[in-house]
Amino acid sequence: MTAARERDFEGHRAFVTGAGAGIGRAIALRLAEAGARVACVDLDATAAAEVLAEIRAGEGDGIAIEADVSSEEAVGRAVGEAVGGLGGLDVLVNNAGIVIIKPFAETRLEDWDRIFGVNLRSMFLTCQAALPHLRASPAAAIVNISSLAALRYTVPHVPYAAAKGGVVSLTRDLAFELGAEGIRVNAVAPGPTATAMMGRLTDDEIESSGLRFVLGRIGRPEDIAEAVAFLASRRASYITGATLPVTGGAELATRPLRSEDA
Repeated sequence: MTAARERDFEGHRAFVTGAGAGIGRAIALRLAEAGARVACVDLDATAAAEVLAEIRAGEGDGIAIEADVSSEEAVGRAVGEAVGGLGGLDVLVNNAGIVIIKPFAETRLEDWDRIFGVNLRSMFLTCQAALPHLRASPAAAIVNISSLAALRYTVPHVPYAAAKGGVVSLTRDLAFELGAEGIRVNAVAPGPTATAMMGRLTDDEIESSGLRFVLGRIGRPEDIAEAVAFLASRRASYITGATLPVTGGAELATRPLRSEDA
């Protein structure tokens, strides 16, 4: 059983996008473990339901919601369903994301639009839809998932890096606008993390990125979830507008140049 001191979200209601797998799943489970009732939102209804089942198996509760978070209509419906099922909202975690890895010269406008739709437009939509409900909460917090790609070059995915850079800017400006209302807005920038999305990278793509794992390992979804839980909790009550790198130090250095690269 979770220790009482760790139940930072007892009585809180959380809305987590992309909750069906990877980092989103870990976030939903971590918030539920800490006492939150969680709206598990995902494009894959089955995946969302499976995460909710895991939460309930751990004596937590929540609801599963199928939604395309790049759709204004779907987001409005999802937020309404969450508020109806949970009785309100205290925490919004914008995690849903997709990546398309290809050189810029091969990137199509459709790729750009799709990446921005899921990775940035969705955050605009969820923040707007959730804002009236967050205003009613005494402990409102928004946590957006950015990426190491917003901070430095990683692999060839210009639209993804640009969208995740937009997340940093959205977070900063929204924090400024909402701070007077007591609503905190922060971001987490994960480095390479052991998820299905990371699994799509080839060894050559990882090598060419120059990433160096300073702490000697790749990240786990649970590493990111811990950072999100901290920023969403009252323990971070004096933190807003921040982007927290959770990268194992991958942004600190690159691998030394090989002699053939010099």
